[in-house]
Amino acid sequence: MADNSCAKCGACTSVCPVYQVTGQESLTARGRLHLLEKIADDNHSQAYLDIFSKCLLCDACHQVCPRAINLPTKVVESRLNFPKLTGHGSFAQSLVKGCLSHQGILAGIGKFLKISEPLLDKLPAKSGLRLKLGMPPSKHAPRIQQEKIIPKQSSLGGSTESVMFPGCLARHLNPNITFAATALISSLKDHSPPDIPPGQACCGLAFYSSGNLEEARQLARLNITAFAYTDAEIIVLCGSCYSHLASYPDLLADDSNWYPRAIAFVERLQESSSLLADQSPLPTVPICAPDRPAKKRVVYHDPCHLRYKPGLKKAPRQLLNSLPWVELVELPNGPQCCGSGGLFNLAHPDLAKQISGKLITDILAVDPDLVVTTCSGCLIQLHQQLTATGSQAKVRHLNEVLTDSAD
Repeated sequence: MADNSCAKCGACTSVCPVYQVTGQESLTARGRLHLLEKIADDNHSQAYLDIFSKCLLCDACHQVCPRAINLPTKVVESRLNFPKLTGHGSFAQSLVKGCLSHQGILAGIGKFLKISEPLLDKLPAKSGLRLKLGMPPSKHAPRIQQEKIIPKQSSLGGSTESVMFPGCLARHLNPNITFAATALISSLKDHSPPDIPPGQACCGLAFYSSGNLEEARQLARLNITAFAYTDAEIIVLCGSCYSHLASYPDLLADDSNWYPRAIAFVERLQESSSLLADQSPLPTVPICAPDRPAKKRVVYHDPCHLRYKPGLKKAPRQLLNSLPWVELVELPNGPQCCGSGGLFNLAHPDLAKQISGKLITDILAVDPDLVVTTCSGCLIQLHQQLTATGSQAKVRHLNEVLTDSAD
């Protein structure tokens, strides 16, 4: 696991959200790489385990590393050994316990999603949101069905140009996001309403982040199979889901049967904002919108998994600027991590709050009416942290905003 190519240049320290608030060298990419190089056995202390749990897996260090060292993959490999090293429950289980022990987190999430028991019952048996909401995964895992042509879930005539991967939040707990995206895509030239294959599962990011690679691989196979009935493009609504779905070839690299299928799957992925931004003109303004709507100040929050992809930074802003009622404002210190990190804010809520504090301070400084993003985890985290400050700014998914009037 050790990688001796680290030049100790310190580029990672300038972008690591954890280091920025703690100042601890051991929590930088080069600090962790040094530990991996020097300590090869499994007899690790709790301090060692703590160092590798305090990583957001935001990929910022990887993106700026002059030698392209992929530290997040090494952190996940370390977490894979956590159950053996600690002698008790898995890292994922510890995250759930952390969530349950901080009722403020659950209260904030519940208020944001307006959760009811029927909605929770709809969550798939293996959903990362179960961990996010403090619900242990169901013991009844979905199975990979024999590959066949499955019936389309929605078909209103015409040829289907695409299929959709909404993600757990948009599909099960906040379906307005899915409805909005469907309306937008259907309005595009030569596009029919996208199909939503019923066999799709959670993207698997939460399980991957916790070191549960077998579960993550199983979910990857489920999703590849669910979308195998067509070769249409796969439109993804959540930025973090999109990033993780794109990593399936790496996840299944050692599986000769599934690796080529993962490659073919990834080649079809399309992040929703980039698809919409490529269309001109985009009929996003509702008919009921006033001719001269009052301007609203809007901040777009870049999910960390998309921040280093120029096209995926530009597209959401292009779309928001197309709305006559939007005054798009940028943060004084640029894009920052919200502190969610998948399940990081459950394992380390105090540290996550420190990290989000810098972002929230900048958001409050520009006094927006609306904060917009495309990541489910960021939506929850931003709402919780902004609400705690008493801010009246609303937090919405980009697709919802694109179908709104100024009211």
